[in-house]
Amino acid sequence: MTTRPTIILALTPLAEREVEPVLFDSSDAPFTIVSSVAEADDLLRAIEQESPGAVLLSPELSGVTPGHCARARASGVRLVGLALDEREREALAMLGVDEAIDSTVSRDELITAVRGAASAAPASTTRPAPARPERRSDGGSILSIVGAKGAPGASECAASLAALAARNWPAVLVEIDGLGGSLDVRLGADASEGSVLGLIRAAASGEVRRDLVERWLTECPGWPPLLLGPYEPDALTTLAEPGAMTRALHALALLYPLTVCDVGGFLEDGHAAGSLHREALIAADAVVLVLGARDVQLRHGLRQLDLLLGTLGIAPERLRIVANGIGGPGSASRGQITHTITAHLADRGVAVDAWLPWDARSLAQAQRRGTPLATARRRSGYARSIGVLLAELFLPAPAPTPRGRKRRLASPTRPAQEEQVAWQR
Repeated sequence: MTTRPTIILALTPLAEREVEPVLFDSSDAPFTIVSSVAEADDLLRAIEQESPGAVLLSPELSGVTPGHCARARASGVRLVGLALDEREREALAMLGVDEAIDSTVSRDELITAVRGAASAAPASTTRPAPARPERRSDGGSILSIVGAKGAPGASECAASLAALAARNWPAVLVEIDGLGGSLDVRLGADASEGSVLGLIRAAASGEVRRDLVERWLTECPGWPPLLLGPYEPDALTTLAEPGAMTRALHALALLYPLTVCDVGGFLEDGHAAGSLHREALIAADAVVLVLGARDVQLRHGLRQLDLLLGTLGIAPERLRIVANGIGGPGSASRGQITHTITAHLADRGVAVDAWLPWDARSLAQAQRRGTPLATARRRSGYARSIGVLLAELFLPAPAPTPRGRKRRLASPTRPAQEEQVAWQR
């Protein structure tokens, strides 16, 4: 006997009337409807309480934003959008739903849309649905670093942070770039021998073990242990499944005190890579946004900041801002940059937390040795600035808390009397 999928209805009255014959067929209803909501904020609460398999969503639902959809997907829920016309179909694409259907959908088509790709598999081979990506309070910290369009340095910042942190306690660097990362080329490594794709698949089956993860890790002198981005061209479909990355990162946090994610900067709506990157940011305890020092880079960075604070709902307490490449070719001085950016950041309730200088000597040595910038010259200005950022990020002692309350990033190496900063999850 096949179990009926559980769904939440998040439809306007007009949209619900259009599909009422399919949804409420008393003789053979295709779904178990566990809740019905009229507002987007109620949707997130209903998902947390009911743990549905999917949500049937109208783009005209009161208050719905791409941020609501991103958070719903990060919890492992499949979003199926119902469009009454072409305008609504375009709105659904902007919201980033997994699949859009129209009001003329048949019963079988609706079932296929709700079940997703799994519905095409024979019943005898279909696996049970993956568990919801719940976060345990005894896990380590997850830190995501993201850049902005045209502003290089985010991946270097992630590698340097992870490399310095790994000197003190177990840490792992995870490459999460749906448009294709480059660490395998930089390190001369073979991603086919192990990547984040293996972690995703193991987490979906609930079989993440340290011995498995260690087989997938790439180890290079001067680098922290790292999980490369996937090498398979079609891997994005698996990576961007609702809740897949969240589930994998939560599993990894049970094995390592610190997980550092190098997240691709493409966050656009309606694209699988954007959905993947958004989920990696939402799953993190803290997010570091790296801004470039040139004028055009700052403009792109401010737009990225608005997306993080507004669309994704990343609280300012969870966000750190890094200005990169200060004093580099073609950039303004630190004083000029400070004057330009301070007011813009203050309006958004944030400030620059670290200034990373352009360091030509460290860059030359890093290229020669094949190491992150911060470990190429330990006493360089860049390394000192990364060290300051680490001190701002990590607290002196573990503080596991229930999901939904304030959560602290904790460093097991710092004395307990140091200042503690609470970060709102």
